[in-house]
Parts: sequence; C-alpha cells; structure tokens
Amino acid sequence: MNARDCGTCTLCCKVLGVDGIGKAKHQWCAHCGVGKGCAIYAERPGECREFNCLYVINEALGEHWFPARSKMIVCPNPQVGRLEIHVDGGRENAWRAEPFYSEIKQWSRAAARDKGQILVCLPDRTIVVLPHADVDLGKLEEDDRILCLEVMTPEGLVPEVRKVKADTIAP
Repeated sequence: MNARDCGTCTLCCKVLGVDGIGKAKHQWCAHCGVGKGCAIYAERPGECREFNCLYVINEALGEHWFPARSKMIVCPNPQVGRLEIHVDGGRENAWRAEPFYSEIKQWSRAAARDKGQILVCLPDRTIVVLPHADVDLGKLEEDDRILCLEVMTPEGLVPEVRKVKADTIAP
C-alpha cells in the first residue's frame, strides 16, 4: 500500500525511460494523457507497474517534493546504493532551488557515510552531489560506471567520484 497516490502527476511518464515500450528518457510517453494518466494502464509494462517514486511511497518526503510541482522525481535505487533525482528538462535548475538543495546536501552527507550516492539526472548530464561538491559527470553512456573513492585530505577522508568505462573495472 502506498502512502500517497499520484493524483494528476504524470512526470514519470516524461522523465523516465521505459525499455518495455522503447520510450526514451525526457520525452513524453505516447500512452500518457498529461495530467490524466496512462491510456494503457491495464496493459502497461512491468517497469511501469513496479515503479513508485519516493514521494508516493514515503510520506516523510515533504509536500514540496510532489513531482508535478517540484518538477523532480526522487527514485531510490537500493541495488546500487543510490538515490536518483530525475529533473524535468524544462526546469533543469529546480534541484538547486531551496529547500530542495539543502535537503539534497543533507541526503548526500548521509549517503557518504554509507558509501552511497545522490545523483541528479538531467537530460544531457548526470551530477553526483557530494557533501563538499557537485560533480558533473556529463552524459552517462550504457557502458559508463560511477567509481566511488575516498581521498585523504588535510580535513580527513573525502568522497570523490569518477566516470569510468565498465571494462576498466576489475570484477
């Protein structure tokens, strides 16, 4: 049971990709009635059936995060220890506005302690939000991976990230 429902929000139908129907990220799904919902809801792909954004499943996420209003979808990705914030291309700087940016920085401090990541996913690039910096990795390709490191500085260990090709990482 979800804590909230989507209401008139259909932003996931725009910013997320759906392999099952060949829908690219950051383009409206052909089956979406904007502000109304899915025209093939009963037959929608498994990816869509299984998806719920963090706003829907966690009431602790404030009302200001309602995707139709914030223009962002927060998606947990526990398999890889990430929280992904998918931002509508029409409002690419929404994540930098307050109170969002302060909350994202707070999440990044908690993620760093647990060796996790906070990603801001924009149409043409991905930004990793670290406690001390926002690292623009540019466009991520299918064979790109995000490598997390800790670097010793005069202030102690500091998290660092790099984009690398999958075949450069030892199994």
